[in-house]
Amino acid sequence: MMISSRRPRVNQEAFCFICKHIIKYLAGVYIKAYSARAILSRGKDMYRMISGGEPDRMIFPGRGFNKKLLVRPDGAEIMTKGKTGGMPLLMIPGLGGDSECWGGMFPRKLREGGIDPAVYDPRGLGQSSSGSREPSISLYAADAAAVLEDRAPGGAVLGWSMGASVAIGLALYRPDLVTRLILCCGTGDHGMLVRRNPEVFRPILDREAPVAELASVLGSMLLPLDQRGNTSFSRAFLSVIRDSFVRHEEGIRSQQKALAACPPAMSRLHEISVPVLVIMGDRDLLIPPREGENLVRDLPDARLEILSGGHGLIYERPAELAERVCSFLSLPGKDSWSPCPAGG
Repeated sequence: MMISSRRPRVNQEAFCFICKHIIKYLAGVYIKAYSARAILSRGKDMYRMISGGEPDRMIFPGRGFNKKLLVRPDGAEIMTKGKTGGMPLLMIPGLGGDSECWGGMFPRKLREGGIDPAVYDPRGLGQSSSGSREPSISLYAADAAAVLEDRAPGGAVLGWSMGASVAIGLALYRPDLVTRLILCCGTGDHGMLVRRNPEVFRPILDREAPVAELASVLGSMLLPLDQRGNTSFSRAFLSVIRDSFVRHEEGIRSQQKALAACPPAMSRLHEISVPVLVIMGDRDLLIPPREGENLVRDLPDARLEILSGGHGLIYERPAELAERVCSFLSLPGKDSWSPCPAGG
């Protein structure tokens, strides 16, 4: 039996067709894997800063970082994080936010401007315990005052969303501790907002609704506007927020209760004498820019900056937001600071 040494003839057109589809398939697999990784990485980086290593290392690169538990009079243990070397800035997160909610880019840009952020987990969130006291904005403000005094004495305070209400309470409760105030996407009268826009706020304040629903409502407000049409990104981003809210339901319910009972601060804003920077997003669906105008109207020494974006400016415009904060903190005036060299 003779065995032919000739190779079987392959239809060149069919071969090219097969190779083309194999390459297309492999490229699709790679792109999907890369996109999924990028989506999850960015989603986590933007909300919990999980991508690219340990969250703490993203806020506090280099040496000098440390964690510390502050024990409050009611037994609550507040986890604080920070390092020294630059201009101290206490950052107070919004509803459901903890020390990892600031995204990677915003703190990094602050540090490049010579600012050392001090962050913490509000009671009942992250690594902080709840304590025994009834939740209120005044209680959260007292906690923030303790963190400020310990971590950033003589520093400025930044409050985002609900954190802006806490920052206002802090400035009224301990004016001796606050040198400058930055209110980002905040308001001085939550009750008025609820009455004006009940379809938006009532789901956020409804403590009977599943916490996953609250996460979806609030997450949709934080979702970057340029990603709202990106289904994969949106799904990953909202999943990160939902998982965090479910894990910290007790602390979030306490915050809801405090927010619902938050007294209007507008009548006392004239008592805040330090310079204040109010920053709002021009397309914020939760707290519209007019709330910033109301704050500036009643604060003795305030200026308003309106950036392009929604409620999640720290995710949408981190570099621009950091630049405005750094510029404000370097302005001459009462108890002003001079920025240290980047990374100082």
